[in-house]
Amino acid sequence: MSEENTVTINEEQYDFDGLDVSTQANIARVNEIRREIASLKMQTNERELVLQAYTRAIVESVAPVEEAEVEAS
Repeated sequence: MSEENTVTINEEQYDFDGLDVSTQANIARVNEIRREIASLKMQTNERELVLQAYTRAIVESVAPVEEAEVEAS
């Protein structure tokens, strides 16, 4: 069994080509979903950074107004 064509299921190695076609398809789908989840996590992290930047910009945009009001009083 070559390392390239093996999969580990419940700590047991199987020859990928020897598995049922539907099992091979399920393995491929699991791998695809894992890639999608990783991509979505990265997108979420990026969106959180953008959200923080917008939030910071909002806070900074009102800060000078508050300081000017204090000085005028």
